[in-house]
Amino acid sequence: MSESAVFQWACEVLERESKMTRLQARGTMRLILAEAGLTPSTLVTPRQLKVIATRLLPKELKARHIEDADGIGARMADCPASVGSESPSDSPESIFRRLGRDHD
Repeated sequence: MSESAVFQWACEVLERESKMTRLQARGTMRLILAEAGLTPSTLVTPRQLKVIATRLLPKELKARHIEDADGIGARMADCPASVGSESPSDSPESIFRRLGRDHD
């Protein structure tokens, strides 16, 4: 299962900003996404991440005694739009659909 670029970017920010290990950051982001009804493979948009980072992330970080939880959330909310530029047309399903077409 591949992970969305936004999920990967958010995990990198969380790891760097919170001093969590890679595994801790990724696990925390997975829990937060699950709470929002999303998965790491969902094409999470920067706009969705902004809501997650400002509403859900600070609570989770405070529960883990991470300093500057609100600041980390604010910095994560500034996800560049270019990170979320994954094209749904490049999903595995669409690629297999294109490969299965008859070509003239």
